[in-house]
Amino acid sequence: MQKKIKYLVFSFLLIATACTNKYQSANVFYKAENYTVAIEEYDKVINKSANGYEVTLSEIDRSESYFQLGMRAFERNNYNLAIRLFYLANSDKADEKIIDSYLILIDDLKTKDEKNRVVATYNYLIDNLYRSERTPLLIFERICLIYEWYQNEEKVWEDYSMLYEKYPESEYLPQAQEIVDNFLPKWIEALVAKKNSPDVDLDEIISSMVYLKTIPNNYHENISKEIALIYIQMAEELIKKQEYVTAEKQFRKALEYDKDQAVYVQKRLNYVCDMFVSEGNDLIKQKLIDEAIVSFNRSFQIIPDYQKAIDGIARAESRRLMIARSLELKNEGIQLERKKKYKEALAIYQQAYNLDNTPELSKLIFEVSNTIEIDKDPRGFALKVLNEYNNGAIVKKVNSLRAELKKEWDDKLKDSGWKAIGAGARNKMELRYDLITPEENYFLSWQVNMKDKKIIPLNKLTEKLFGK
Repeated sequence: MQKKIKYLVFSFLLIATACTNKYQSANVFYKAENYTVAIEEYDKVINKSANGYEVTLSEIDRSESYFQLGMRAFERNNYNLAIRLFYLANSDKADEKIIDSYLILIDDLKTKDEKNRVVATYNYLIDNLYRSERTPLLIFERICLIYEWYQNEEKVWEDYSMLYEKYPESEYLPQAQEIVDNFLPKWIEALVAKKNSPDVDLDEIISSMVYLKTIPNNYHENISKEIALIYIQMAEELIKKQEYVTAEKQFRKALEYDKDQAVYVQKRLNYVCDMFVSEGNDLIKQKLIDEAIVSFNRSFQIIPDYQKAIDGIARAESRRLMIARSLELKNEGIQLERKKKYKEALAIYQQAYNLDNTPELSKLIFEVSNTIEIDKDPRGFALKVLNEYNNGAIVKKVNSLRAELKKEWDDKLKDSGWKAIGAGARNKMELRYDLITPEENYFLSWQVNMKDKKIIPLNKLTEKLFGK
């Protein structure tokens, strides 16, 4: 068993010695600047050696060998070969030489006016060598060429955005912004022009404008003002639809972008709140107190503690109390009237009417006032009602009829004058006027309802001559 172990150890030593000899052999070629052979020898070590240290050294030296071969090709102006060798070197300094090589090739392509190949080369460098410190410069140069040659503003903006996002401290960012600022006003104007188009999605326009604000440019303030105007436009449309709470939110968003709109926005918010207040006032007039308070409260969703709404709620509650008190007084007056205490009832009704001027109270005041007059002199009051009825129309017509008959019959006309029949029972009295001639008799008769001052003809002749 011991012999077997010794054999294995001896075998490992032979292998190790062989690998060491291969690395030393490769290193000899490397130091002699025979980089081609050195690369072949280093490959053998990397592929077969179990010694991690030697493998690492071999990889480093092989990379340098490729770099030195690349430099030889670069110095002979064989840039395509140099690029391939630098690529195999796979190091930061090799990457920089790749860029140097491509930039020389780019200059040559420019002299040949091969614009597409120039741009394609920039694309390759930027996409594959993005870790280089010169990448911001390459992006800026591509921006300049695309703007000058193709006027492709979208691609310029895309590159400018990438430059800002990946290299926000780059010295080339302000220079690139100067190019972007040339066409950005046109973009803003185009977006603004869309806001009045039919079926336009204003949220999409706002999103586009907000995106423009995320990248440095000289038009942030202009963009903010335009965004604010679009939010105001949306709010005004919502007001038309009576979606007031949502409109208020849009107004508030407008102020986030343009504080200068504060006066206008406040005016419009006050307008919306005043609509609720006006609605509440109308509901108070209709005695819909709870509904009025709901309307006043809606304004607080727009402007918290809106004073006009607070005052409106106070009016509504006061009106509620007045209506309730008026009802109490009315019932009290009715009880007094039933007890024939008409003067006391009248005073109570008038108090109730001052609190809540309802048609019912107006009628009660009218009727109890008449009742008081009836109690004083029912016949005299009945005649007064007749004389005042329809501006004295009945009396005028009776006098006119009497004058005609007097002219025709003179002393032969018998005139009874106005006669009151009855004692005013149930507040009603009959008033008669008789005109008698040798040929025809006129027995005119009306019933006077003294409590409500209504007059009714009591026979066909009266109705025919004077109407109902």
